[in-house]
Amino acid sequence: MQSTATADRRLAPAIASLCILLLMTGFAYAQTSPANSENTIQGTFPCALQKGLDSKKAKDGDPVVCQTDKAFHDQTGRFLPSGTKIMGHVTQAQARSKGDSQSALAMVFDKIELSKGNDIPIKGTLQAVGPGSSGGIDSGPSVEPGLHGGAAVSNAQSSIDMGKERGAQGGGPLSSDSKGAVGVKGLEMDSNSVLTSSGKEVKLDGGMQMVVRAE
Repeated sequence: MQSTATADRRLAPAIASLCILLLMTGFAYAQTSPANSENTIQGTFPCALQKGLDSKKAKDGDPVVCQTDKAFHDQTGRFLPSGTKIMGHVTQAQARSKGDSQSALAMVFDKIELSKGNDIPIKGTLQAVGPGSSGGIDSGPSVEPGLHGGAAVSNAQSSIDMGKERGAQGGGPLSSDSKGAVGVKGLEMDSNSVLTSSGKEVKLDGGMQMVVRAE
């Protein structure tokens, strides 16, 4: 009996170490598991501003809501339906007053709403802004899950190339590659995504195009 008890005492540390190792392995797997991709959204998202913003009236923390008008996949492969909302808030709002050289407006984006009550946190920044387009927002061709075929790929590439060309010329829909203030007279964007104007305020009308980058 004494020998058995002694053996049990000797095995106890080894068993405890094994349990700890299994727990750590399980935790590491959970951290790297593909299931965690469900909580990640990455990419650039052309969208439209839902409600206008004015740096003369806005204040820090005011909500900013944009919405996509086409379905596509993000860089992780997640399918984002048309009407996906990208939500954020104002971080800087400044009207030009006496002694100031310009007005300014800045914002960040905090989450993407895939459906009511289904929000994914993001770290989003404003990549581009442009005038509203009656032709819609060019986020590239609509992408359906499992879409393949040479003709489809060729047409998709043509659409993307056309969007890039229009964006570079300062007119038409923005593309996912557009950067800065495109085709908006008197508006500029610096390297920190701050919109500035020499006018009394930075004013963005509802319906204006935006491109949001999520990391």
